Amino acid sequence: MLRFFQITDLHYYPARVLNARGKAWEKRALYDQRCVAESEAIIDAAFRKIAEDEDTDIVLVTGDVVCDGELAGHISLAEKLHKLQAAGKRVFLITASHDIRPDPKGYSEEKGEYTVECATKAQLFDIYYDFGLRDALSIHKPTNSYCARLDPGYRLLMLNDDRDGWGADSYGFSAEQLAWAKQQIAEANAAGEEMLAVCHHPLLSPVKFYRAFSPHEMIDDSDAVAAFLADSGIRFLFTGHTHMQNINFYDSPAGRRLYEINTGCLTAYPSPIRKMALEGGTLDIRTLHPDRINYDLQCKPYMLYLKDHFDYMLRDIFDAAANDIDRFCELGESFSLKKEQAEKLKVPINLAGKALEKLTFKKAGRLLGVRSRIAPRMYDVRLCDFLITLVNNVYGGTRNYAPGSAEYDSFMALADRAFRLIPSKSIQAKYAEEFRPILSDILFNANGIDSNDAVLRC
Repeated sequence: MLRFFQITDLHYYPARVLNARGKAWEKRALYDQRCVAESEAIIDAAFRKIAEDEDTDIVLVTGDVVCDGELAGHISLAEKLHKLQAAGKRVFLITASHDIRPDPKGYSEEKGEYTVECATKAQLFDIYYDFGLRDALSIHKPTNSYCARLDPGYRLLMLNDDRDGWGADSYGFSAEQLAWAKQQIAEANAAGEEMLAVCHHPLLSPVKFYRAFSPHEMIDDSDAVAAFLADSGIRFLFTGHTHMQNINFYDSPAGRRLYEINTGCLTAYPSPIRKMALEGGTLDIRTLHPDRINYDLQCKPYMLYLKDHFDYMLRDIFDAAANDIDRFCELGESFSLKKEQAEKLKVPINLAGKALEKLTFKKAGRLLGVRSRIAPRMYDVRLCDFLITLVNNVYGGTRNYAPGSAEYDSFMALADRAFRLIPSKSIQAKYAEEFRPILSDILFNANGIDSNDAVLRC
């Protein structure tokens, strides 16, 4: 049996090392989905929990390991990883686009926000050499990708997908890199060993709206790459980037299934640590969380503190949509909405924001003429508050409002009626074919797989 952990998107900000201070720092820490001020304490707690586990010694770290490319963060994180190694853990790490962002920031009382030294890809090879590269069976040096043996019978293909670096909005693999990967898979198959695969960006959309609105955040030619991996015999792919908990699958035209285990950000809600066991054709997945961290949590349990931090940012986004649309366009990047996309939709977003701020389900049902289809227990729920809950569910991997529930039926009744009132047959058709399935998917994950705790069988 192969046992291993997966953590991803550590987004470690070295506030202690860089001595981050001042109003600019406080603002940055408050208005970020990630808990950047708390990131070191969270990572320390996660590493402590992993180190104390006696039956699992392999740790996969799957990209975006520092906040925004801070060289000081990479050096400091490597020190922490060496301590984890000293506790008996074998760490296999890959970096991603945030790890080479060219304009990382520092903060001080005197200078406010300023630029600090960033890391290069060549530096990352050396800094993290001891965490997978040192023991690699093969290295694709142009991309820092590598193949390693995890245990007898199991290999790991770590595919770096940042390709053109930060800001390119183009993630994936060159023909040369895929040819190298194909050779590694062939060698594993010839040796009778199973190959597990890792890349940072997702191949499969964790929710339908992700592919619709953020295709630039996924692997280019994702269907072709998924088919290549599946038909090559790879059954399990481990990814990050989305900050969402999701488990999905792809069936190739040849009938081979690939599961993608997409894991959320360690230093943001819901702060997952995946613990997995693979035996034969069965992968058992359990999601853990740090228990407590060395930080002032305002007398709150750890997970509640994280959720409140996340909700504060979400409420700020909804407030901006209603009352400061230019600020909303600036904030859009935090949830994968490009500024130029948001600016094209300023008017409808602003109108929707104002409506969501005031309307309850009961009021909205009365205005739209569908009050009879609103469940009584939803009457006093504000639409804004419900949407925040939906976002929490998407990120937390708990999209469980099934058809027939008060939440699903009430929300879809409002959406269906609102779009029927639009005097455009083409928009109504687009809603039925595209938008309605997206809304339904936000409410309920219909693939039948629990995104946190699951048993996958091939």
